[in-house]
Formats: sequence, C-alpha cells, structure tokens
Amino acid sequence: MPPIRSYFSALARMRQHHNKDEPVPTRITAREPVPIDPERPSLVQLPHHIVLRILSFVQDSSPGDVCEIAALSSNLYQMARYVQYHTLYIDLDQSRLARNHLNLLSRNLLFPAVRSLEVCGSKQNLQVHDEDEGNEILTLLAKMFPNMTGLRDFHWQVKSKRNIPLPLKTEATMPIPLSIMDHLSSRVRLHTSITCEDTDNAVNQGEAREFLSQLAHNQNLFSLSVQISFFDELECRETMRALRQVLLSCPNLVSIPLLNVWYPCGPAYHGMADGPSPGAPYCGLGLSDGERPPPLEELGIARYPWGRENIGPFRVIYSFGYPGKGNEKHYWAETFDWSRLQRINGIDSDLAIEMAPKMTHLKEVIMQFECATFLEEIPTALKLLDIPSWSHVDCRPGPITRHGAELRKLKIHQVEQRWSTDSLVTDKDLVDLCNGLPHLQELAIDISRDRKANDWPYSSLQIIARFPSIQIVQLWFELGTGHTTPPTPPLTIFAARQLFEYLRERNKNVRRLELGSRAPSAASYWLGGQPSWEVENSMRFVCEILIPDGNAVEVKVMCPDLTKEMNVELGRLAAGNRDSRGELLKDAAGLSLKVALDGPLPLDEWTAWHNSRRYPQTSIFRRSARSIRKHILRTTKP
Repeated sequence: MPPIRSYFSALARMRQHHNKDEPVPTRITAREPVPIDPERPSLVQLPHHIVLRILSFVQDSSPGDVCEIAALSSNLYQMARYVQYHTLYIDLDQSRLARNHLNLLSRNLLFPAVRSLEVCGSKQNLQVHDEDEGNEILTLLAKMFPNMTGLRDFHWQVKSKRNIPLPLKTEATMPIPLSIMDHLSSRVRLHTSITCEDTDNAVNQGEAREFLSQLAHNQNLFSLSVQISFFDELECRETMRALRQVLLSCPNLVSIPLLNVWYPCGPAYHGMADGPSPGAPYCGLGLSDGERPPPLEELGIARYPWGRENIGPFRVIYSFGYPGKGNEKHYWAETFDWSRLQRINGIDSDLAIEMAPKMTHLKEVIMQFECATFLEEIPTALKLLDIPSWSHVDCRPGPITRHGAELRKLKIHQVEQRWSTDSLVTDKDLVDLCNGLPHLQELAIDISRDRKANDWPYSSLQIIARFPSIQIVQLWFELGTGHTTPPTPPLTIFAARQLFEYLRERNKNVRRLELGSRAPSAASYWLGGQPSWEVENSMRFVCEILIPDGNAVEVKVMCPDLTKEMNVELGRLAAGNRDSRGELLKDAAGLSLKVALDGPLPLDEWTAWHNSRRYPQTSIFRRSARSIRKHILRTTKP
C-alpha cells in the first residue's frame, strides 16, 4: 500500500472526532508517476536515486524551490520530504519545536532520511538524569537513534550553564548521554567541542575532564574543537592531560578546527586578556618522545601556551614542567604528520613556515599574521586564501598570484580600526590580481571611496568586473566613527542596487554582491553591552539575481541584519517616496530602517535619539510643551 500523509493517522482521526468543525484535508496517496507521453523523455523515467540526487542539489542551492517541487505531485512530495530532512536540527532550548520535529519524522517514517544530526542548546544545570524538558528530548532522541540508519554525521554542541551570583558567565560542554553514544554505528562521524569558560574554573575544568574521559579511545570522533579559559595553570594542566589522551587514542580524529587555550578574555574583562606571570608553569599538551596525534586534515590555533626548555639561570614562562627538549612549536612542526593537512586557520607565521614544506595537500589557508614567505614556500596551489590586509603579503600580488592556477576564493578583510594606507589594495594591484587569477570566483576586499570626487570607486569596480571567472563580490567601505563627517556617498539600499547593476553591466557572470559599511569589532560596544554609534549605523546589503528569464533579470536586494518582515517593510519604503515614510525613529527597528534608507545618522542626532529612549519622560514633556505652545499661538493669533 502506498504511504499516506501523516495527518490521516489515528491521532488526527481522534482529534477530528472530538472537533467536527475542524476541516479534513483530502487524502492524497503517493501514486506511481506515469509520463504523459511515453514516447518523449520524462522526469518519471529517471531512476529513483537520480531524482533524489537532483532534489538534494536543489535543496542545497535553493531550499524554497524544493517546497514548490513537492506541490507538483504526490510522488515528488514524498521524495522532497525525504530530502528536506537530510539535516535535522535539535535545539534543546526550543523543546516544543524539537519535539514536533521528532514526532513528525516518526509518524512519516523519515528517520532513515537523516544524514546529519545537529544537537545544540544550553540548559541551566542540565544533567542526563534530570527530569526536565531538555532531558525529555534527549530520551526521545535516544529511542529514535537506532532508526537513523542513514546517519553519517552527528554534531553535539550542548552547553551546561549555572546561575551563580557573579557578573561573569560559567559555561562548559555537557557530556553526551551514554544512551546516545551506545547507538553510534561505526559509519557515524562525531563532531563536538570542549568548552570551559571563565569564573567557576575548578568545576568547569572537572566537567571538561569528564567529557574528555568519555571521548578517549572513541572510534567515532572525527572533529574536536577546544576552547579552555583558565586562571590556574596547574588546573589547566590536568585538563590538557585528558585532552592529550584523546588525541593519542582516537584513530579517526582528523579535524581540530579550533585550539584556544589561554587566560580569560572578553567584554567582562574590558577586552583584555590576563597573561602568564613570570615563571608560570607549563600547562600545554606535553607531547614528547615522538608522540603525535593521527594525521590531521584541518588545524586551527587561536592561542596556546607553547612550552620551551629552560636553558638559562632564570625560569622562563611555560618551561617548568615542559617534558620536551627545545621549543614545542619546533617539536610539532618536525614530529606531526602534515602530509594530509588541507586547511589551516590562525597558525602563527613561525610555526606555519616550519610546517610549509611538509603540507603537500594544503588547499585552504586563513592567516592572521604576515604570510608572504609562507605563501611562497608551500608546495601546493591553494583554493582559498583569507588574510587580514594587503600588508600581510608585503603589498605584493606575487605571493597570491603564485596560486592562480587553483585559487577560487580570496578574502582580504579586517575591522576598520586597523585600516591604513598600506592595508588596502590599490587599482594597480587589482589589475595584477585580475591578470594572475584567471579562475577566481569569489573576491572579498576592503575598499575606499573615491575621496577626490566624493563618489564610489568606479575605477576599482571596473577592474573587479574584468576578473574572468568572478561570480561573487564582497566589499567593505569605511564608515567613520561619527566624530567626523561621514564618508560620502552613504551606503544605502539604493546605492547597493546601483553598484550591483554597475557590475552586472560589465560582467554578466556576477550573480551576487555583498556590501558592508565597516565591520564593528567586539570593542565597539559601551560598557554594559550598549551598542555604539558604529554598531547601530553600520549596514550590510546582499544583492543577487532572483529569477533569470531570458534577457530580463530580477534583482533582489536585502539586508541580512534585518528580519524577513523588516526586509519586506524596507522594500515597501524604498519603493515609495520620502514623504510617505512617516516617522521611523520610534524604536531600534525603525533606526535600522532609517540607516538602510538614508545612511548613518549624524552623531548628535543619534545621541539625542538614544537619550529620548533612555529618558522617555523628557521626550514626552518636550512634545507636550511644543503642543501647548502651538495651541497658545493659535488662540492668541489676531
């Protein structure tokens, strides 16, 4: 018998019996498709797995189109539903939505369709034995886990938090329930992270060690991110010993996207990180005597307490307790197997240069340090390169164009506070990049307006349009700080459409343009979490081709920082005239619409708007006073 839609279940019939006013949908069964003309090629003649592959491609590129395809026939509806649940998201903080998703999959027998399962959330004091909503979802998920026969990737990012009377947060990764771990087949790749942040250090470090002991000798562990903040080096050393055991005992671990082990840093610490005291003991992994993890395919290092051998009369930091000889960076570079490494992120230049000759499969590089020498020494051609500024390659296109045979994505971007005359790419350098990167498809750079003409940098845009294979362009323009005259012209929804059309006129292959005014850093907030002028006056726009139809092309312009409803309102306001907009500065949403339509507010006007929101009674008094004054003038007018 063909499968039937879920709302014809016994539960649905029972609800209908109790509520006869509820409409009953027409029963639709999944019928075998029949071509209209058997002599002509038809979609229904394709094998089932080919149609699923096509729908999967559509789902990845345009999920909304899969919903329209599902409405074409009952057979396509069943296959579209199967594809739509290839990735299942379970958020423990949204228990009702998570429960509905699991029940829907259960009623429609869609669990075999799940290829990737992502579980996230953060619960207060959430433990496996607690009888709360989060535990109920985990129990339900554990019962359904054996039915996910097609599961290939399991992502676990569940945090446990505590309510403590401290101004700083305390957070750690919650271990995976054994009822779930026991059902992971050998084909499933486990992606998780170890997080231990801030205040209640001893308790959090203990929870991190408990999770690490669970992961030791795990055959499923594929990807592990590590983020540990510590005050006590000796406490951190115990946690790192547990991490060391995981690295040495998990044979299928090939990805460490983030290794961040350092003293606490964040807004609560005014953006400053405490550093090691003189003679601080070593608190790293302590690998020595040829010990090394399995060959890695991805490695990202933000901060790490590198050990070193103490050879002088005075104890240097991270030397006491370090078991190796010489420098730990050198040990890693010489001992680890880098032959399979494909992606690095944030590795400092000294370590990267030592590793360079051994990285024979490297394809993607994200660097925060000077990297010209590194780019010239690696033996492979890169496909992706992400650097902060033009000065990181010595203001020379050569280190980049050396990879022109393979390079597909290039990003040169940093926060505006760090912009300088040598951090931006000049027109001459853009020409060299254009000539040396024939296969580049995505370009993202910081760019300055034409200050002499007070206009957009049309000369740079013309060069960008000449890149032979360019499809996606991302540009960041300066915003200023509010204390000076804002750069002109302002970045608005009208300017975004104009610049996109300008590029499209010169290169029809450009299908997406992303524009941003400034990239506010974490320090762009007042103390207390209040946003600054830069945050509330920066804006981003995305322009893309919506529906190509012959020579007619529909352009969609939206702001990714606004909600779907606010983008609809933004489009309505942009289509009307200025007089029909009315008063926008009533709330924060109105401010965002105002900035998107007219550009950043002057600092004094923005300050007055904030003060009126902070002291609304003052604003009401002023409006009342103006009304009274107008009334007096009208009544006393001769």
